[in-house]
Amino acid sequence: MNESFDQFLSRTDRPRKPFPIWVSTLLFLSVFFILQMSYNASRGSDFEHFIIGDLTVTPSAAVINLLTPTVNVKALGNQLIAPGGGITVLKGCEGTEIMFMLVATFAAVVMPWRRRLSGLGLGILLVFCLNQVRLVMLFYVYRSEPSLFNLLHGTVGPIVLVLCVALYAFYWMGDSRQATKPNAPANS
Repeated sequence: MNESFDQFLSRTDRPRKPFPIWVSTLLFLSVFFILQMSYNASRGSDFEHFIIGDLTVTPSAAVINLLTPTVNVKALGNQLIAPGGGITVLKGCEGTEIMFMLVATFAAVVMPWRRRLSGLGLGILLVFCLNQVRLVMLFYVYRSEPSLFNLLHGTVGPIVLVLCVALYAFYWMGDSRQATKPNAPANS
């Protein structure tokens, strides 16, 4: 086969067809279910304590102490403890469900692997940062206006997280479709 490099690229660089909607839905649900059930199986384990305590609560305490050193908040396991009140971070407040949704979304769409992995990496970092902002905000709200805590914790915060991550995923998927379109042939 005598094929030029340009012919090879045009043959192999074609955008792949998207999955049928039922396949994407099944992939999304399967990946999300597997991740969620696997994490639920870790309930009470050292892994769960690492995720909630070390990866979630400790950075939140550091941010709070950076913003307001006079609060003198301490991270103790899953608790942000400070004179004048603190909060307890329970399973579900650490942002893993949103991360699992992001992973399941990226598993359910067709895109090049490098693009998928970079999108997941940046997306997980985005979820982590947004959840840290949410926890820090909840800490301050609980101390200053406890009547708003349940509304922000149970409704507003989760909706904002889901919307931000959905917008990010749609942007990344749309940008991926732009990047995989073959170049139009040049007219000489």
